[in-house]
Amino acid sequence: MARVRLYLMPAANNTVFRFVRPGGQRDSIPALRLRALVSLIAHVRPGGPASARAGLPECIVDTGSHLTVIPEYIWRHFYPGAVTPLPFDSAMSHVQRSVSLGGGTFPYELGELAVQLTDYSHRTMDLRVVAQLTHDNGVLTIPMVLGLSGGVTDGRVLRAEPDPSAPFGQAWSLEDP
Repeated sequence: MARVRLYLMPAANNTVFRFVRPGGQRDSIPALRLRALVSLIAHVRPGGPASARAGLPECIVDTGSHLTVIPEYIWRHFYPGAVTPLPFDSAMSHVQRSVSLGGGTFPYELGELAVQLTDYSHRTMDLRVVAQLTHDNGVLTIPMVLGLSGGVTDGRVLRAEPDPSAPFGQAWSLEDP
């Protein structure tokens, strides 16, 4: 059974939501992201720091995202043929052929590729995912996003368990049943 840890970490901008509870007690909640360690090295042409960043991109798990999203700053470093193109069916609305995120709306192509998840204990999980490859001219600099469908959680268990020893009190994992 393959199982990899996922990691709760503060959002890149260290946002903290501060508020006052009824009765006047001040409280706060840190903005957290669920991060996955992803290797795309097998797909990336060598070529300096940008290629290295594309091979081991920052990656978050977004349970609100239907599919995996790979911004252009990552996929433009892939070898030709690394992604299997998945042309849109003519029945797919043109409205659905763009994705809104990171403050903009971007056209995308669908493609399928192998992705390897790993964790700090060197466990790995190989996935085959359907991804939205954005056409954004490098403007979209968000992390790679692992969405819920298209090969990430299909047939797998996304688990969160209380763990007082883990950062933020939760241990997350993705596992094959």
